[in-house]
Amino acid sequence: MRKIAIILLLLSVLTAWAQHIEQGSSWYNGALIYDASLLEGGKVLLRATAEGEDIEFMLVPVKGSPDTYTIAPGPNDAMMVEEEGHTVHHVMQEDLDILCFYDSKGTLYKLMDRTIEEDTQKLNVETWMTLIRGDYTMADGTRVTIDWNKALVGGTYVPIEAMTFNGHTTGILSIDGDGTPLNGPMEVQFIKGGLCLYPVGFDEYEFPHRLLVDSFTLTESNPNIGCYDYVCNTLLHGSELNYFDKPTLRLMRNFILARRGYVFQSKDLKEYFGKEAWYKPADSNDDIQLSLLEQLNIELIKYREATIEDIAL
Repeated sequence: MRKIAIILLLLSVLTAWAQHIEQGSSWYNGALIYDASLLEGGKVLLRATAEGEDIEFMLVPVKGSPDTYTIAPGPNDAMMVEEEGHTVHHVMQEDLDILCFYDSKGTLYKLMDRTIEEDTQKLNVETWMTLIRGDYTMADGTRVTIDWNKALVGGTYVPIEAMTFNGHTTGILSIDGDGTPLNGPMEVQFIKGGLCLYPVGFDEYEFPHRLLVDSFTLTESNPNIGCYDYVCNTLLHGSELNYFDKPTLRLMRNFILARRGYVFQSKDLKEYFGKEAWYKPADSNDDIQLSLLEQLNIELIKYREATIEDIAL
């Protein structure tokens, strides 16, 4: 198969269709919503608030490169969490309106997408729940379906809620499942092919800790979709990938290709996807075409794979 999506080259072509960042537009990076203000010379100030503290950075246009910017500090002496000098491309294509962040080596490492949602906590919960929704089977055969705000546990519907702190998800799912195997607050750990739920308690300061009781392993069990289907149709921002280990990230990245019928040469991938009912190998890898969303997600996953030992969870 021809090399898929050299993103910098792709985006240099797409800028012909891109439009300027609009005054007052809002942008979500997987954790915070930034508001855009237009300044002199085409500069764009992106500003957010986290735990009562202002955060901002500025996009400075690159001369001769439409919709391309470099990152600089904002004018208000607020906290800056972005890396000065990194490059940002604004792209509108295939129903996406996004800001793509590149490091000094030209590697895509983060995305921000335009949003009309004003509630950061709501977006953070939706982002996290996207990762855990699905159909699962427990070790004892109990079927579990996790949806946005409820779960079906062994035939019983129970309310669920992603626990948050200061607008951010904590990785703990509260399950009101009295009378079912799953009940109470549980820490969610992502494992290959599913989830592991650890019952937790809280100390006097409300800090969670795992209880010395059995955990619950949930294995993905929908034969028609697959465990990582969301990476094919949900734009990642980059921060979501911090939940996963390197072997799982490799599987997620190749899941996108498998969905398109990619014929694998690696023995483990060939065996893994060959067992999936939805996997239909293509006649030729050269005929496979990925959407822009799929290409971007692959690049983000590759970056996380390459830097996982250097980035703290």
